[in-house]
Amino acid sequence: MDFGKFIKLLKFCITSRTLRRIRGDRLYLSIFFIFLTFAMSIFIYFTINNITKIMDEDIDFMRVLFTVLMCLGCTQMLLKNYAIIPFHEEVESLLNWILGHHEKTEDDEIIQKVSQEEFAKALRYSMLFFRIFFAMFMVTAIICSFKFALSDYLIIAIPGLNPDATHFIHKLLTIIFTYVVASWTVFSDMAIVFIGIYIIFFLKSINKLINIFGDNSDTFPKFLLCLIRKHVEMIRVLHIFNDIMKFISLVQLISSTLTFLVVIFYIQLFPNYLLLHIMLVSLLIQLALLCFFGEIIRSESKEIFKNLYQTNWYDLSLKDQKIILLMMTNSLQVIGLKAGGLYDIGLMSLVQILKLSASYAAIVMTFTQK
Repeated sequence: MDFGKFIKLLKFCITSRTLRRIRGDRLYLSIFFIFLTFAMSIFIYFTINNITKIMDEDIDFMRVLFTVLMCLGCTQMLLKNYAIIPFHEEVESLLNWILGHHEKTEDDEIIQKVSQEEFAKALRYSMLFFRIFFAMFMVTAIICSFKFALSDYLIIAIPGLNPDATHFIHKLLTIIFTYVVASWTVFSDMAIVFIGIYIIFFLKSINKLINIFGDNSDTFPKFLLCLIRKHVEMIRVLHIFNDIMKFISLVQLISSTLTFLVVIFYIQLFPNYLLLHIMLVSLLIQLALLCFFGEIIRSESKEIFKNLYQTNWYDLSLKDQKIILLMMTNSLQVIGLKAGGLYDIGLMSLVQILKLSASYAAIVMTFTQK
């Protein structure tokens, strides 16, 4: 995919997440997703209504599972959309930042080459993640839709309609929204994933330029000025991205913990049920992407300080040494993703959530058996 088509995809993903159009785009797309949000809210009410009906009947474990998971999945997606709506301007500024870097021509040939190489990698990895993510969720949606079509139970209850007389309507609506939730989740999450990948490779380009400067500090005197500009730009971009992510990541962590708890509990009850394992992998990939980005951003941010220290700063003039020292001082404050602005997001977060979910699932399993 070329860069022009990628930007169109990114704009579509941003609109699906923030429910607001990008400047210059047509209004109908934003109206479509606002209408879809309203329809999804009604569908969530139907699932909650079904949960209340389940409590008055003999408990069917599979019916409870899919009703709860559908309710959690739809609620998670809408809450993540609501959490990022106030930050639409910031998201659009990062889109413009990506566009600006693609069109920007650096004064130095080596700097231009490094920037182009890293942003070309960002484009390749963005499309790779999109294909994997889309395939995984659509496979899950297809299997779930077949399961819903062939099963006897319903996972929604429409008020005022007799479930026996309108069985087909209930089934059809469930299958339609299964595909809507799966595809919407992919496109809306990709808005953040694409931007996160470009930020990661921007950090990598800075570290690469620092290494080049460290090996040739006397040959490339203009590099230091470029590094200062890019370092300041990096701090600004990371602060914007962290502001965008602080609430959406908090919603993701809390909802993922609840979802993992339900799925792991049911895997303990039905260990040979393949669909449960597929759903667990899909959910794991969704959360792992967030934790993976948080870990890499923090790692690359730390690497800047180390690479600056390993330059031949002692061969520079006193003025340049002070500039290096100032950059190192700024790099001491590692900028990473924080859920709610408080909890660090990284691979350890993923491990802790899985451990917590598995522990609570085991406790619930113990009390259920008793």
